[in-house]
Amino acid sequence: MSQSLGWKSWRAGAHRLLMRWGWDTRKLRKDRIVLEQVIFPAIHGDSKIQAILFIGCAWYTLHYPWMFHDRVFHTLEIDPAAAKYGSHRHIVGSCESLGAHFGTQELDCIIMNGVFGFGLDTPEALDKTLEGVHQVLRVGGLFVFGWNNLPAHAPFPPDEVVGWEHFEPIPFAPLGAAIYHSDPINQHRFQFYANRPALEVG
Repeated sequence: MSQSLGWKSWRAGAHRLLMRWGWDTRKLRKDRIVLEQVIFPAIHGDSKIQAILFIGCAWYTLHYPWMFHDRVFHTLEIDPAAAKYGSHRHIVGSCESLGAHFGTQELDCIIMNGVFGFGLDTPEALDKTLEGVHQVLRVGGLFVFGWNNLPAHAPFPPDEVVGWEHFEPIPFAPLGAAIYHSDPINQHRFQFYANRPALEVG
C-alpha cells in the first residue's frame, strides 16, 4: 500500500471513529458546511422524502448514511475502492446508468454534489445522467446539483445540455434561492430542481 493510500485509510478510520463520538475534525469548506448543516437537515425534515440517492462518495462522506438512518438512503460511486464509504445500500456504478439500478419514479430525492467536472466531463454524459435522474425520480421530487464554477472543474456550461428541460428550478426554502452560491473560493453553487412530469417536457 502506498503512503498516500495508507494515510487516506488512517484518516477515514479516524473520522469514522470520532464521528461516532460526535467529534468532527474535518476542515470544511463553506459549501460542505451548507450541504451538511443546511441542506441535509431540511431534506431530513421533509417527511415526503423517504427514498434518497446520494451520488459521489469519499472518506469525508462516510457518515452521511448515519445522518439519514431512518430513511432509505442509497449511495452511488463509480470507484469500487470508495464503496466502503457508502451506505449498506451502496451501488458501484456510473450516474449515467441510474435506470439500471432503480425503478421508474422510485426515489424522492437525488443529491449529486461534486461529480460534474470530476469525472462527469462531457455534455453527452451529463445529458444521459439527467435523463436517468428524470426517470428514477418521482414527479415533484427534489434534485440537488452541486458543482464548482471554475475552469478546472467546469469543462463546459452545464446548462447547455437539453436534459434540464425535465426539471423546474425551485427556491430551496432554507436558502431562499433556486441557485445558491455557497463558497467564493471554489465558486461552488447548489442548484435545486423539481422533477417535471414527462408530458410537460417540450
